[in-house]
Amino acid sequence: MFSCTLNKSIASGPLALSIPGYSISMYNQVDAIASEWNAFAKDNLFLHSSFLSALEESPPSGTSYKYVLVQKEEELVGVVYFQVKKIDLYKSLRLDMIQPTGWWNKITHSIKSLFAKLLKANLLVLGNMTLTGCNGYAFKENYDDEKALEISKMVTQEVICKLKSEKTKIAAILLKDFYEAQNSKVSSFGYTEFKVQPNMILKLDKNWSTFEDYLTSMKSKYRVRVRRARKKAEGLERRVLSLEEIHAYSNEISALYKNVANQAGFNLFILPNTYFYSLQKHLKDNMELVGYFKGEKLVGYYTHIKSHGDLDAHFLGYDPASNKAHQLYLNMLYDLVNDAIRLNANSLIMSRTALEIKSSVGAEPHAMNLYIKANNSILNVGVAKVLNYFKPTENWVPRSPFK
Repeated sequence: MFSCTLNKSIASGPLALSIPGYSISMYNQVDAIASEWNAFAKDNLFLHSSFLSALEESPPSGTSYKYVLVQKEEELVGVVYFQVKKIDLYKSLRLDMIQPTGWWNKITHSIKSLFAKLLKANLLVLGNMTLTGCNGYAFKENYDDEKALEISKMVTQEVICKLKSEKTKIAAILLKDFYEAQNSKVSSFGYTEFKVQPNMILKLDKNWSTFEDYLTSMKSKYRVRVRRARKKAEGLERRVLSLEEIHAYSNEISALYKNVANQAGFNLFILPNTYFYSLQKHLKDNMELVGYFKGEKLVGYYTHIKSHGDLDAHFLGYDPASNKAHQLYLNMLYDLVNDAIRLNANSLIMSRTALEIKSSVGAEPHAMNLYIKANNSILNVGVAKVLNYFKPTENWVPRSPFK
């Protein structure tokens, strides 16, 4: 589907793009180009070498990385970030864990399992699978979205060719995540729009200087709900874990994470035991892992990362029995709101899961779409229909907790 230009290299260095005057250089490790790369990352921590180095050190299962510097003439004008993900749809959908009842459910499960087992391939992702949001590229200020995307499209073709030369065949390309205002620009490149659950975002009121201010802005029944949840959390100790404690509790943290990950209807990757340690080591004060203890036992935790003036709720984990007894997950959401107020964040980014309960604490849905293209013109015709067939759905009722 794509034509390669790998024979157009400039001497033994940069590779010329099909756009006149532009060339690129590719790397497997961000440390080799950290100073150049970080000049474009600026205050987006998720594109900064510190975050990307942590992923390299403890990569999610089946993931590798490509970093591209873009030059015009001899001037560096942008950076583009890719993840290469080995996809096993049968495992990602956890179909082996489902025991359907009833003859019709058993038939549909067998059909879905049959097709899912066939879908094992390499996916090239422009962006980051461990995050919600567009974290795939950054260009100089005089490059608008349309121009940046046009160059990124050309870069994507060359990365596919480079991977092919390394014996890694790419079956499809995924561009993530784009707000609806950007849709027409991406669709014009021949990619098919793929709708997923919205990103849940709580915009913090500038009048909230304390958690009590947040409570005061709520309707009476939601304040009662908060106080009831807080009452149930009594007896738990909550504290921010140090780097050394994260290392010491790494097995427990991983087990609690898997408790939650295994409940998901769809999971593209599993984090390694060392993930949070690597993240804390590289991000330092920009990240916190907050643990909940019952006596000496760690029964739950959540993580958050401050970037671009916002607070991103990252991965979490909990013991199911403690979650039920102490409304642990709901208390984590309230604690995240409190952290966002304390850190003077503009917004709390809560991602795509548990939509209804997140709306009950004030988060609102923001549609963000993915775009996909199969690297085979025949398969590309039906790729979106196939994904929509397998896509888990979540029926939910939006809540409005504020006066």
